[in-house]
Amino acid sequence: MRPGTFMLLILGAALSWTANAVDASATPTANTALATPAFDPSAKYRAVHIDTLDPHLQHVFEDARLQWLKVLAAHHTSDGRGFFLQRDGSTLITLHSFNSFTEYDALRAFRATVGERIGPEGEKAGQQYDLGDVAITSPHNSEVWLRNEDFDYRAPGQTLNEYTAGYMRMVVEQVRSDDYDSAWKEISAALAIAKYPISRIGFMSMLGSGRQIGLWLASDRTAFRNAGSPEDAVAKVLGQAKSDALFIRLKEASSDVEVSELVPRPELKSPE
Repeated sequence: MRPGTFMLLILGAALSWTANAVDASATPTANTALATPAFDPSAKYRAVHIDTLDPHLQHVFEDARLQWLKVLAAHHTSDGRGFFLQRDGSTLITLHSFNSFTEYDALRAFRATVGERIGPEGEKAGQQYDLGDVAITSPHNSEVWLRNEDFDYRAPGQTLNEYTAGYMRMVVEQVRSDDYDSAWKEISAALAIAKYPISRIGFMSMLGSGRQIGLWLASDRTAFRNAGSPEDAVAKVLGQAKSDALFIRLKEASSDVEVSELVPRPELKSPE
């Protein structure tokens, strides 16, 4: 993402949010349905929540979540938390897709009224669920990610997304230069020629860190490992020297790079 573009996106989001709120003025703010829309990989945004857990207490958090899901199932409703992914160690990330900030407001209202949908036992069940929060440490925050297709690469064959991949490698970085864009275009073109089997999808944390997120998607960890690295795939097409130069340009055009693995935790996800 080019320098300065982040602030333009924030301004655009604020204007979009205001416009959507005006358009929705004649409709209720709360979603009274018992479920949220299905996870949609084509949606423009993701509501993201990050729970960093004490590894010694992670089981407390997860046990509370599983018991809470039983309560939700018994009352045929959802809490709208979304799809759970585990990031390295003991961090859980939840994703829920949406297409407008009016929809985002409705999702937040839906989450806030889960106790009402459960009924008389809702408050007690919610308090029991909240006991799992003893496991939470920092960072503990929410973000909104914007899809950024400029940094996608689509592998041939099976189409995966963040909801269907069995294993993902996440790269989070602060892009500081336009040279990142141009270097990535050359890398992506070479990956296509090489028929590299691992897809990548891009996001930008537009309400949060302002950093770029790339998710490399595989059916499982073995498939990811067997595919080899993007660097090696590009080298087979352009030669080692050219490949090295392109990836050096990526590195020099970004900072604060974090690489971690993501694995789905479908047993924790919200009912749809």
